[in-house]
Amino acid sequence: MKALRFVLLALLFALVVGLVVGTLLRLRLERPVRYLGSAPSTLPLDVGDARAAVLDARHHEEQVG
Repeated sequence: MKALRFVLLALLFALVVGLVVGTLLRLRLERPVRYLGSAPSTLPLDVGDARAAVLDARHHEEQVG
């Protein structure tokens, strides 16, 4: 009977730990919804590659294809 109680407590503990870790990961990786025109800054929404300098139009056309 003690072994069954130990197994049930271990399963309950694993479930709680899994829920906590899953919730923390979801909150960490979830991006907030941003609607166009409502952002406080004037930068585009995704600025990862948008900050590269364009030297002239020919250079930009070569990059785009």
